[in-house]
Amino acid sequence: MTDQLRVIVLANKSKARVPEELDELLPWLSQRAKVVAVPDITMTADEDLQWPQADLAVVLGGDGTMLGQARRILDLAIPLLGVNFGKLGFLAEFSIDDLHRHWDQIAVGSCSKTCRLMIDVMVFDADAADCHLNRFDMEHLKARSPAMNDAVITAGSPFRMIELALAIDPTREGEPGTVFAGDGVILSTPSGSTAHNMAAGGPIVSPDQDALCITPICPQSLAFRPIVTNADSVIAVRVMSANPGSTLVIDGQASVSLETGDQVVVRRHARRLSVIQNPDLNYWRMLARKMHWAARPRRR
Repeated sequence: MTDQLRVIVLANKSKARVPEELDELLPWLSQRAKVVAVPDITMTADEDLQWPQADLAVVLGGDGTMLGQARRILDLAIPLLGVNFGKLGFLAEFSIDDLHRHWDQIAVGSCSKTCRLMIDVMVFDADAADCHLNRFDMEHLKARSPAMNDAVITAGSPFRMIELALAIDPTREGEPGTVFAGDGVILSTPSGSTAHNMAAGGPIVSPDQDALCITPICPQSLAFRPIVTNADSVIAVRVMSANPGSTLVIDGQASVSLETGDQVVVRRHARRLSVIQNPDLNYWRMLARKMHWAARPRRR
């Protein structure tokens, strides 16, 4: 049965050791599955990629590579398996040895999977009407992208505070939101809750939860604390005042310049991403081991 599995290999060859490991992995994998594509993901633009039918994508890189490829192959609706060559390996759970050891389980689909919530991130220009639950002014759409981790509005240079109007589930145009000043705001998925969101004091959310986190970055208010809302919520942020360098950053990788009046809207993406889990680990064990969750201070 394993020789029927169709596999796409997505290798970040700019990572140390990846080219050498890829050269060894491909012959081994080709004996156990049908390798249908090995695109050069560091050189090929998304629009130039032609995807064959596949059952699995194996990603060689780090967590950043996982994020980039998750956005890239989301519409293929196939699971991702991450082999870590980065620093943390929180999303890319496998080592090469793990992949070899657990391949029989992977091939027959007996490894557990997590279905990760993805978000649809849209940016509208200043001429767009206020977006709300049932209306999006698509004529004024500036940019659009899926995201696995987060959408971050950041003040940018010259690093003065910016002013944002935040509305959750607005039901009509012109519905007032909460206006606050600060260095920006993080809109994250549960997958992204342990990334920028956590560093800014936001909550850690289990990846199997249907939720979105809203975490301000250095707000000029003692009353604005991070909140968690239902994943079915629509979150609209109007930029009331921007800096020349104000930017929307998607998954820490893609960016869109923001101007005063622009509107960022985040909602649940129609698709989820399936990620194969390492049988030797679970989320909370990884959190304790890799992020030192609840670790006691060390004594000298």
